[in-house]
Amino acid sequence: MKFLTIVATVLLSIYNANLVAAGLELPPIGTPPPSCGLKCIAEFTKASECSPTDKKCICTNAQLNHDITVCVSKSCSVVDSLATKKFSSDSCGVVPQDRTKVISIVGVTFGVLALITFGLRILSKVLRAGGQFGLDDYTIMVAMAITVPFCAFSVLLANHGLGRDMWNVHPEDITAILYIYYWDELMYVAIVPLTKISIIFLYLRIFRGKSFIYFAYALIAANVAYLLAFEAISIFQCWPINGAWRAWDGSVKATCRNVNLQGWMSATFSIILDVLTLILPLPSLYKLEMSMKKRIQIMMMFSVGVFVTIVSFVRIRAFTKYANTTNLTQDYVELGYWSTIEVPVGVICACMPSIRALFRNVFPSLFGTTQNGQSSTGRLSTTLTAPSKSRSEYANLSKHEASSSVIGLVPLDNRQEDERYKSSG
Repeated sequence: MKFLTIVATVLLSIYNANLVAAGLELPPIGTPPPSCGLKCIAEFTKASECSPTDKKCICTNAQLNHDITVCVSKSCSVVDSLATKKFSSDSCGVVPQDRTKVISIVGVTFGVLALITFGLRILSKVLRAGGQFGLDDYTIMVAMAITVPFCAFSVLLANHGLGRDMWNVHPEDITAILYIYYWDELMYVAIVPLTKISIIFLYLRIFRGKSFIYFAYALIAANVAYLLAFEAISIFQCWPINGAWRAWDGSVKATCRNVNLQGWMSATFSIILDVLTLILPLPSLYKLEMSMKKRIQIMMMFSVGVFVTIVSFVRIRAFTKYANTTNLTQDYVELGYWSTIEVPVGVICACMPSIRALFRNVFPSLFGTTQNGQSSTGRLSTTLTAPSKSRSEYANLSKHEASSSVIGLVPLDNRQEDERYKSSG
C-alpha cells in the first residue's frame, strides 16, 4: 500500500499538484461554530418549542434543524457551513461515518489483481504460449500503465478523507480530493475504451471475415471517438480549469458544465460500446462446426466481459446518489469504488484468453485433454472454422479440439497462419 501511495504522489507532483499533507486536523470537539452559524442556531432555537439547554429536543426536532440548515446555507460561506454542521453533529453525539478503508482496500486489491493477470498475459507472450505480441497486447499495455496510478490514487483519496462526512474533512483535504478525482476521471475515460479496443484487436487476430473486419474497425473508431470526446469534455469541464477542484468553496469563480449529466452520458455511451463489443464475435462463433455444447463454451469464453457491463450498470446507479449530494466525500464512495472495480476488471477480462493459453501450456494435465495417449495441448495456436468459409475468414479449429471436451483458443499471428496452411496444403 505504501508503494502505491508513493507512485500516486510522484505522479501527482509531476502535474504540480501542490497538495496539502493528507488528513489535516480539524478543530477539536466543542469548538464553537462560526458566528454566522451560531446566530442561526440561537435565533431559531429561541423561536422553537425547545429550551436552549434541552439538547435532546434541539437535536431531534426535525423542523428546527431544517430551519437552521436553511439559515446557515444563506448566511455562511461553504466552509463556515461545514464547520457549523460539524459543531451540530458533535454536540448531538452523531457517530461519524468512516469508509476510508473500503476505498483503499478496493483500489489495492483490484489493482494488484490486474497487475497479476497482466503479468501472466505478458509471460504467455514471452513463452509463445499465447501467440506473438500484437496490437491487442500493445493497447492493453497502455491501458495497464494508466490503471496502476488510477488504482493507486484510491489510497491517496482515502488518506485525504474520502469516505468521511464532508464536515469531518478539512477544507484543504476536500480540495485535494477533488483534484485527485479530476485526474482519476481523465484516466478512467482513457482506460475504459482502450481496454475495449484491445479486445477488438484480439478478435481481429482470430476472425478474418470481410464484414467482421469492417464492423470491428468501426467499433474501434467509435471507442477512439469516445476517448477523445470525453477527455476533452472532462479536461474543460470548468473554466478556468482549476475550478474543477477549487470552485466548490467559492474561492475560485468558475463556470462549470453539468458534471452529473456528463457522467451519465459517459456511462451510457460506454455501456453501449460494451454491449457492441460483447456481441461482435457471437454470430461468427455461432457458425462453428461443433456440438452446441462446445459452441456455447466458446461463446461464454468470449463473453466474460459481461461482468464489466454489469459493473457499469451498477456504477451508473451510483450517479443517482451523487447527482444532488451535499456530502460529496461520503456520497462519492459508491461511485468511486465501482469505478475502481470496473477498470481493473476490464483489464483482467482482456487478459483471460492469453492466461488460459499459458495455463494449458504449463499445466497440461489440468487444462489440456488427451486422446489416444497424446496431449492436445501441444497445439497452442488454434483458430476457428465455419461451414463454407474460406481460410482467410476464420482461424482453424482442429478436429481433435472440436472433438475434445476442453476448448483451447489462441490467436494466430500471420506467419503462423501461413505456415499452417502451407503444411496442410
